[in-house]
Amino acid sequence: MQTDQKIIVVAGPTASGKSDLAMNLAQEFNGELICSDSMQVYRKMDIGTAKPTLAEQKLVPYHQLDLIDPDGHYSAGQYERDTSLIIKQIQERGHLPILVGGTGLYYRALMYGISNIPDIPESLREEILGWQTEHGTSYCWNQLQKHDPEGAARLHPNDTARILRSLEVVLATGRTLTSFQQQQPFSKARYEFQAVALEWERSRLYERINQRTRSMLDSGWIAEVEMLLTQYPPKLKPLQAIGYREIVQYLHAELEWEPMVQRIQQRTRQYAKRQMTWFKKEDQVEWYRPDVEASILTQIKSFLSR
Repeated sequence: MQTDQKIIVVAGPTASGKSDLAMNLAQEFNGELICSDSMQVYRKMDIGTAKPTLAEQKLVPYHQLDLIDPDGHYSAGQYERDTSLIIKQIQERGHLPILVGGTGLYYRALMYGISNIPDIPESLREEILGWQTEHGTSYCWNQLQKHDPEGAARLHPNDTARILRSLEVVLATGRTLTSFQQQQPFSKARYEFQAVALEWERSRLYERINQRTRSMLDSGWIAEVEMLLTQYPPKLKPLQAIGYREIVQYLHAELEWEPMVQRIQQRTRQYAKRQMTWFKKEDQVEWYRPDVEASILTQIKSFLSR
């Protein structure tokens, strides 16, 4: 098979089975996995980010996990630069790079390059974070609505990370984040790739999300957050991510157990919906029912042999 310059992408919404499929493909095609998840870059945040277990990481090589501490910063631009080098190294070893994850911006940055957004002044970043800490995410969303109404309309009012990022960009540059993102440096993909995603019936996917939430809580997610709170403030950006924020509220007696579980499930379902919307717009992504993995294998074999 001529796999020298080709890569495989396993995309799609959370809880759809991307990780298992990618691992099977890596074992079938002598591949190495490159995680494309903006939360799995954080060390010490394992259960809540559905990071591959140490046992799974021993089965096939993984890249782009555990890159920074939770109070660090890792951009899509940095991801693109680092991952481009990793892909080259994997190909030089004669292995197949397999990108797996649900962060659409990482996928686009890698495949099509990333627009040149200027650095955000640290003073502005801290000021906006202060708004969120003092007044809450809804206040920041209202501020975004004033400066970038179209951007605000695309975001859920509780989507803290994206709201703060959009505010930073528009206040620092006078241009919306969307206007930067639409200026992709490359009109064609930089790699020859085959992208696949698993498409569940919506109700079944939501059922899987609900079950996985409880499983993650049973696996020690609460203890993971307790450990993080001994080292980091509760308003730290990664601790506002799905599940982490709700567990912090539970530990501070601001939420009872069952409402906490239901809020995590709801936010995760909303996130899955946004992921499906994103990847459905990507023409290169081919969607498959989860029970037809043999068809996916056949398709990828055909792609690699071309």
